Amino acid sequence: MLKKKGREIMLTAVSGYYNGKEIILDEHIHLTEGQKVIITILEPVTQKEKNIDLSLYMGRGNKMFVSEDAEDYVKGLRLNDRV
Repeated sequence: MLKKKGREIMLTAVSGYYNGKEIILDEHIHLTEGQKVIITILEPVTQKEKNIDLSLYMGRGNKMFVSEDAEDYVKGLRLNDRV
């Protein structure tokens, strides 16, 4: 509950969807005519499918760290990452 000018205001978040004609709420909420509402439109999340060829990365561990261990290798990278 929020107080605004001495009045208590209740904020309720409700999910729902748009069916092409109207917004359908997932829960029954009692609304009165003229009641103010806030509506947030969410963009649908679309993820591009990544086709990663894992065989390109397999077996590289021994080739990269033949003469030094990984910890020393990473320390060397960090020492040279600043100008």
